Amino acid sequence: MNNNKKDSDTTKNVIKASIAVVFALALGVSINFFHIDEKDTTTEVFADQLETFKRHVISSHWQWRVRQPATMIMLIHYDDSGNEVNRKPVRINHNGWPTADLSDVGCETIWSSLVATPLRVDGFKIHARYYAELNVNEDNYWCRYSLSKGTYFDYYPASGSVTVLEN
Repeated sequence: MNNNKKDSDTTKNVIKASIAVVFALALGVSINFFHIDEKDTTTEVFADQLETFKRHVISSHWQWRVRQPATMIMLIHYDDSGNEVNRKPVRINHNGWPTADLSDVGCETIWSSLVATPLRVDGFKIHARYYAELNVNEDNYWCRYSLSKGTYFDYYPASGSVTVLEN
């Protein structure tokens, strides 16, 4: 009788363990099946600001072409409903593209002039860095705007070109 009770307890324990394993597997499969990736809103907002940056680089260049030979233009910023929200002076180089001092602070100035917002996205700081390879070509310098997680784009003031968002 003692032997029968031990077999009965062992069988109950095996059944309980099997139920636990089946439950864990079902839970794992359902989590994988129903999991929806969350959007990276910080990168999306940064991409939106990149588009604003690009638009305003081109807009500044065309204003310069109309007013040549100007070294400064006034960039007017509008909200979605078309109301003026800000005016920022933009320094223009001899090629007609937005520029500033060749430094990190100069890159920050370019950003604030073109985007008219602080260097922040969803509470995260946007880093503005100046890079140059002046020994190769005097106009080979650029500003890199990046998030701390590695997403960035570059702006080349000599040519007005803006790169795509990189990771």
